[in-house]
Amino acid sequence: MNNIDWGKEKEYLHSTRQHLWNNDYFEFLVKCVWKIDKPVRIIDFGCGYGYLAQMLMPLVPQGSTYKGIDISEALIAEAQEIFAGQKDVCFEVADLNEYEPTSEYDIAICQAVLRHLTNPEDIMKKMIGAVKENGLVICIEPSRRMENAGIFVDSSSYNPFENDDFLKQRWLSEEQYGGRDYQIGMKISVFMEKLGLKNVGVRINDYVDFVSAGHADCKSEQRRFITDHGLDEKYADSNSYLAARCHVISYGYK
Repeated sequence: MNNIDWGKEKEYLHSTRQHLWNNDYFEFLVKCVWKIDKPVRIIDFGCGYGYLAQMLMPLVPQGSTYKGIDISEALIAEAQEIFAGQKDVCFEVADLNEYEPTSEYDIAICQAVLRHLTNPEDIMKKMIGAVKENGLVICIEPSRRMENAGIFVDSSSYNPFENDDFLKQRWLSEEQYGGRDYQIGMKISVFMEKLGLKNVGVRINDYVDFVSAGHADCKSEQRRFITDHGLDEKYADSNSYLAARCHVISYGYK
């Protein structure tokens, strides 16, 4: 895993997580795509402050349980505070590389975690090992190239290709030195089939992050957008910004 201490990046995590999903689409996945219509046991690999628990638990049938695993003590402490008193939700501090789950869950899920790992297939094997036969494994990961292509800034100086060379060099460097895979979102479904999952399916989320001069608190939203999407400061005075989040949602059954 990379050496970022995400417990020190809470502001960034909260900001980006608030702009990942349309709630109705997430509900559509739960009820119509994954068809979770009976109580399930869920384990979340790299749960952070429990964002997915906040999304999932109101949607899954009563009697379902959730366990979140994360290496950050600070994020787990925040998650425990958010869910204080809820017996159906629990969290554990653990390094995913060392964590050894047992096959007792119906669903293993992760979001924007594998993109930060040097060994994503190894962690996926652990996710598969965590679910029962016919259990569901769900990986929600971005493709950095698609993320970049999905950005538009309403500025005469905006060049949609300006980050292409940077991303190419970063990708080649990471690949050469065994680092993160910037295309991981596009590869997950292939890994799933190779690891023996069945009925593998793929979706893309439908959220578009849009900020314009007509938004309330426009200036702070402009600043948030530039930070979240890593835009050049020269675009700080633009009137409108748009980013298709381009998260690839791969899932398959054990």
